[in-house]
Amino acid sequence: MNTTPHLHSVHVELGARSYPVYIGVDRSADLGQLCRSHHVADRVVIITDQNVAAYYLRPLCGLLSKDGFRIHSVVIPPGERQKNLSRVSRVVAEMLNQRVPRSSVVIALGGGVIGDLAGFVAATYQRGVQLIHIPTSLLAQVDSSIGGKVGVNHPMGKNMIGAFYQPLFVWTDLEYLTTLPRREIVCGLGEIVKYAIIRDPALFDYLEKHLESIQSLERSHILHVLARCISIKTEIVSADEHEQSIRIVLNCGHTIGHALEHAGGFRVLKHGEAVLHGLVGESYIAKEMGILSDSDFRRISNLIARISFPRNLSRLRSSAVLNAMALDKKSRANKVRFLLPSGVGETRFVEEVDPLLVKRSIAVLLKKKDARV
Repeated sequence: MNTTPHLHSVHVELGARSYPVYIGVDRSADLGQLCRSHHVADRVVIITDQNVAAYYLRPLCGLLSKDGFRIHSVVIPPGERQKNLSRVSRVVAEMLNQRVPRSSVVIALGGGVIGDLAGFVAATYQRGVQLIHIPTSLLAQVDSSIGGKVGVNHPMGKNMIGAFYQPLFVWTDLEYLTTLPRREIVCGLGEIVKYAIIRDPALFDYLEKHLESIQSLERSHILHVLARCISIKTEIVSADEHEQSIRIVLNCGHTIGHALEHAGGFRVLKHGEAVLHGLVGESYIAKEMGILSDSDFRRISNLIARISFPRNLSRLRSSAVLNAMALDKKSRANKVRFLLPSGVGETRFVEEVDPLLVKRSIAVLLKKKDARV
């Protein structure tokens, strides 16, 4: 990790596609010159949503304009339901109407939905333009802005249309977190807990000790957690860009999580909330299979129980969740495969799980009103 006062950088090592992830605290004034140092195209398209635009679009346009960039912004409604090909087509149409050339850069200013959608636009507009991620949510900062996964949803499943497309760099500033609703902070915690479970027992210990301070965004604690999660993600992506081997560990909690999101029509749960439920459900499966000890299961479920997020999933139908799970991208030969926790900091890829156990885990999740199983 390279450091200057209040600015760190962690590199994703991918040969010619390598790039830095910058981590700063109130360093937006540096952004224009940083873009120049990365030879960013003069024509800039900022894609963001209405919520983020209200706080950050005008200041960002002002900063970049001072450094000579020509800027056009595309503002879309917020929410996961915007992540589809119809919205992509409308964004592309606006760019074409503005005569945006191939020699341009797309800046994804927002959370995970904007990062996925704007990244997909960048990957496909005139066969690819430059991309910069400026994540403004905790979830996007610790996870989705890093690694090159971009894409949109299909009516039959989440993230079914997409690509791997790496940015020029990722700009992460903790100041963006100060305007987040509490629910968005919780969403980020879903991915943070995942990282601790799959890779880092020390991080899990830290979360157990400082969870309330982290949820309150106390700077020293959130900076520590953010830097650690970003380091874990960059290490994994550098080793396996296209998810052929080790990168699959990042799917822990997501097999059930994605299915819960889809079954609720992306209205009942946000992504990070679904991941928290997924981590509990998949830990339950691991415990019942004898892969995860009772004590580690209790640690995981007790930590998640301390996080305030929607518990009552009675609106979801078990059949809808199971049908969505059957479309999981890890499935092979009509069998759902799982990346299960085998301990705090350890995982195991399981090719086959008893369908009755999967059904039982979903039934327990949908009936419970507490995070403990």
